[in-house]
Amino acid sequence: MNCPKCRTGALVPTRVQAVEVDQCPQCRGIWFDEQELGHLLAAKPGDLKPLTRGNDAGTDCVTGACPRDGKELLRVRSARDPQIVVDVCPQCRGIWLDGGEFGRLRQGK
Repeated sequence: MNCPKCRTGALVPTRVQAVEVDQCPQCRGIWFDEQELGHLLAAKPGDLKPLTRGNDAGTDCVTGACPRDGKELLRVRSARDPQIVVDVCPQCRGIWLDGGEFGRLRQGK
């Protein structure tokens, strides 16, 4: 799967607890398949270090396509923190978080 935002490379699988997400080594954005994000937001903080790294790489305003099915991602304000805009696939319900957004969502709990 290719990164939907920076489009410069392939997403790399990252395992945290029993969940495997896909992360872009370039922009540090993360792809969560349906229900993975909720599971990891509830996880212990010490287990989440690989996902909290990163910062805004200027990709927040970039529209992207779902790395799973190619559908255009919808930009939606997070219910957990309305200042964060997440990208959601209307087809598979996966969620893309730009670099640093996972850590910001964790802080806003």
